[in-house]
Amino acid sequence: MIKVERTEYGFGTFNCSLEEWEAIKTIVRYCANNYRATELIYSIPGPEEHRRGKVEDLSEIMDHLWDSPPIETMPRDQIFLINQCVIEFDGKDVPDIDQNIVAGLAQQLHDLGVYDVFDDDNVTDEQWEEWAKEGRLQKTSSWVCKLHDGQVDKAGRPYAEHVLRVYERVRETFPDANEDALHAALLHDVIEDCDITSDDLRKHHYSEDTIKIVEAVTKSADDGLTYAERIESLAERGPLGAVQVKLCDLMDNSDPERLKALPEEKAASLSKRYSRAIEVLKTRLEQAN
Repeated sequence: MIKVERTEYGFGTFNCSLEEWEAIKTIVRYCANNYRATELIYSIPGPEEHRRGKVEDLSEIMDHLWDSPPIETMPRDQIFLINQCVIEFDGKDVPDIDQNIVAGLAQQLHDLGVYDVFDDDNVTDEQWEEWAKEGRLQKTSSWVCKLHDGQVDKAGRPYAEHVLRVYERVRETFPDANEDALHAALLHDVIEDCDITSDDLRKHHYSEDTIKIVEAVTKSADDGLTYAERIESLAERGPLGAVQVKLCDLMDNSDPERLKALPEEKAASLSKRYSRAIEVLKTRLEQAN
């Protein structure tokens, strides 16, 4: 049974059975791949040149970022777009889905009246901007998970888990961290590990401040610096956001739960190195306050 509840101005909780969720994902994926053959080309709000991208973004997010329901903080527009995709295919054939399932999903969403769940009459500009920011960060999260797909850390865990933890740690440790620092926390290893360049980030419309933070925390193989010298250089000359991101990166790397998966001697060596680096970065942050 599909349930949608509004939790914030721009977000809601989306819940349904796993079978329903997989069917919805298949419908959205089909819509993304066959966009111009559907009425979505006319029904999605916004400039026409952006409409297909919205469906493609939703499909990527559903495949790479959202696990099984409930999805606790689904953006309002994503809920609306899921509704549009499912309703659009009521009565039509979608490969790999029983038509009765499509009809059942469409009827549930129709009965829910998802547009009525969200009353926007009293939403302020500041609240809309916060919602838009969270949507942009979620898009970065999805892309980063896709870029790191198949990579593992020293303990054999999916590398994207580390990246998402660093991002959450920046949010928790530095509540006033700006949007550039938050994007950079998600992107902090893409230049080093994912064959992504600064120009690639520009093409994805990231700001120069975001790119400078990512560059500052990226190890250069030919800089001639030792690890300790690199940390000192970052603390002395790096953007404040880069110091915040690197500190949270090191805090996650030095987590005892992660280190215990390594050989004892290796874990002890890394722990000592990370501890020294953390103190250097903390000193810089204390001086900045």
